[in-house]
Amino acid sequence: MRYLFLLFFVFCAADLLAQADYAVTSKGDTLRGATKILTYDLLDRVQVKINKKKKVYTALEVKAVFIDGVIYHTVKYDKGFRYMKLIKAGFLSLYGFRQPNQSAYDGQFLVMKNGKSMEVPNLTFKKSMGNFLADCAEVTERIKNGDLGKRDMDQIIDRYNSCLQFKTEQKIETIAAPTAVETEKMVAVNSMISKVEAASDFAEKTDVLDLLKDLRSKVGRNEILPNYLTKDIKKYLGGQQQFAEDLDKLFAALAKR
Repeated sequence: MRYLFLLFFVFCAADLLAQADYAVTSKGDTLRGATKILTYDLLDRVQVKINKKKKVYTALEVKAVFIDGVIYHTVKYDKGFRYMKLIKAGFLSLYGFRQPNQSAYDGQFLVMKNGKSMEVPNLTFKKSMGNFLADCAEVTERIKNGDLGKRDMDQIIDRYNSCLQFKTEQKIETIAAPTAVETEKMVAVNSMISKVEAASDFAEKTDVLDLLKDLRSKVGRNEILPNYLTKDIKKYLGGQQQFAEDLDKLFAALAKR
């Protein structure tokens, strides 16, 4: 009797665990049911069992799989797409993957959010990792001098992600606020654009708007304004009384330094 009860408990527990598994499609739909990853040469697949019905999806149709508390993502690898086990997440993420004829996810694969990726090598670790993480000198230097090796992947990823975050914050802090003159120029350009857009009896409206928007881009980037641009704007708008006041304000602002 105890054996039957134990057997019943095991089956119930297995069923509950299966219900906790799920897959997320590329469209964002969640499929809950017993989930199993099927490995193929170029395109992995996942089998999802819902209400005793099994359906197989490709790694392009299902982007994430959750099995027994572990997350697997679709990752482009070589010429195909594989489900890889997420080990550490961040801008730089570490995944585990199955090597040929292996069932364990022992291979290590690095993926950046900007699309860069690389299998973690054995023989050329220092050189390959140095090139891959070249935008963070502090990390690459420690890899090259042997302070950080393949066994320190956790630390390498943490240091690289922290380095990148610090650089991003520095860039944000060093972006200077526009000066009063730059702001005045932009206000004048936008005012001129609004005036032209509101004009109903202006045949060259489209051409002038293209010129003014080009002018706005260059003012926004604080570039030197080419003579042809200001000359053409004057040619189109100079003889138009309805634009006279705004045109004077625009060129007065542009003349300031």
